[in-house]
Amino acid sequence: MSSLLVRRRGKKAAAPAELPAPADGTGVGAPRAGGSARPATPPSSSGNGADGGDAPPQVVEWSNGPALVTKAWGALLSLALLAGPAALAWTLLRPEPAPVAASAGPVDTAAQAAANERAVELVETWLRADSDDQQLLASLTSAPVGTLPQEGLTIRDSSIAQSEAAEDDVWSVTVGVDVAEPAPGSTPPPAGQPEGEGAEVALVWVRRYFQVPVLVERTDTRYSGPDLAVAALALPAPVPGPAAAEPPDLDYPETISPTSAAGQSAAGFLAAMVAGEGEITRYLQPGTTIPAITPAPYAAATVTGIKGSHEITDDPADGDGTHALTTVELTRLDGQKTTSQYVLTLVARDGRWEVAGVEPAVRIDTTPSGTNGSGTAGE
Repeated sequence: MSSLLVRRRGKKAAAPAELPAPADGTGVGAPRAGGSARPATPPSSSGNGADGGDAPPQVVEWSNGPALVTKAWGALLSLALLAGPAALAWTLLRPEPAPVAASAGPVDTAAQAAANERAVELVETWLRADSDDQQLLASLTSAPVGTLPQEGLTIRDSSIAQSEAAEDDVWSVTVGVDVAEPAPGSTPPPAGQPEGEGAEVALVWVRRYFQVPVLVERTDTRYSGPDLAVAALALPAPVPGPAAAEPPDLDYPETISPTSAAGQSAAGFLAAMVAGEGEITRYLQPGTTIPAITPAPYAAATVTGIKGSHEITDDPADGDGTHALTTVELTRLDGQKTTSQYVLTLVARDGRWEVAGVEPAVRIDTTPSGTNGSGTAGE
């Protein structure tokens, strides 16, 4: 069809630049005498002379275009038909994508802080309250106050043991507090006995826990913008404290002598950090920055024991190291002593041991029971 269009349209069928000139300079591509070098246009197909030959090769090649297009469409259709069952099979056989767990929304720290504050205030007031504090307690909770004792308790050291969002803007807050209670086995005085008569009851501090539900709502005020309104919905309820976790084995199987080179470096570093003895930088690995505590809270620091994660020597190679659980006896400024522990990272350089860091946590032994893993506790 393309060739027919060329022959019918004559000179307008193709641009002259698309037609190459013959090698001998004559014929279709030859320039006209006295004219420009523009190639001649193809002759009309209706003539019978020498100029009425077949169309140039370029035009004849494109005369197969429709057939090629038809073949291409046929090939694409065949591929589509073949791909259909394959795509269907993949859809049916491919594994289901792993479900994405819905992440919990960000904690409203302002609401949580408000709930915690109200819970602590209510618990402390409730424990200290006596029969004359009905109105004071009623101002902190929407619950009926009920009965109060003749004398309140002595308490100290209140803190939040647990705080979590329940539902509908209500927070469940557990408050821990030390309460002065009669020692176990002691007999309380009879009710109504005048104060000062009979033997005094020995008191001990006992940690107790109380749970309080607190409603926290956001309100728009005219002048200060968004604000919080809180209400304790019930009186404190005594609850058990957090259960004691089973402590794991620690991963410090090697014993390091406090008098060894590594032990002396650890001792010098701790004495400089907590007691102000000497310059702390002399014990640090280059590039490590650990400031000393100022003013120094202790008068002296004495290392009494070191447990390491790796075996070390007094003639180490550069890069040798260990994580050292260091037990230290601290002498207070008043002369009293107490024991503390640090986890130091010790690394060897130029034959000496240097402190590369104070670790925030201890290493846990993850070796399965019954195996002897290298460098783990229990070897």
